[in-house]
Amino acid sequence: MGIGTLVSTKAVIVMSSVAVVVFIIIEISVLGTMMLGINNTNYPHIAAAQTQNPTLLTNQINTTAFLGASTNKTIYLFTSKHTDINETQLLIPSDSFSPSEISVNKGDIVNIVFYNLEKPPNGDRHSFTIGPPYNIDKDLAAGQHATVTFKATEDGAFQFFCKYHQPTMRGDLTVMP
Repeated sequence: MGIGTLVSTKAVIVMSSVAVVVFIIIEISVLGTMMLGINNTNYPHIAAAQTQNPTLLTNQINTTAFLGASTNKTIYLFTSKHTDINETQLLIPSDSFSPSEISVNKGDIVNIVFYNLEKPPNGDRHSFTIGPPYNIDKDLAAGQHATVTFKATEDGAFQFFCKYHQPTMRGDLTVMP
């Protein structure tokens, strides 16, 4: 076997290995989408975006749990209502965030995809608000969603809240050093 044959054989093996890794990453992204319950029925705007760009959802899903550390974190944050709370009797709103705890690493680019799940036209407004040092205040009408993007420059614990539904609608952002 000549040196040229040996080099080309190694190149084929390396290329085959790369193809397997790419296939695994694609499968993990699809599995992550299925595990998160993200589908065209629940989120028609994602279906429309995927029609224009089939890799859009795959790029937005955070596969860090499978692939190791990442500098981009995408978190899906939803409004939630506790139907078993009597607001009149308890004198507090029945609203909350889901999830109510978010953890990222210092230096991460954080994408919070925030959904107000209230039904228009009579549903409540909600905000995703964090004070200093991040100073974020994203306000959404019922049925709207938006992405808030920021770099986690300061480590520590920071409370996020809805400015309309206190004291119940709050959560914690933890930025690890």
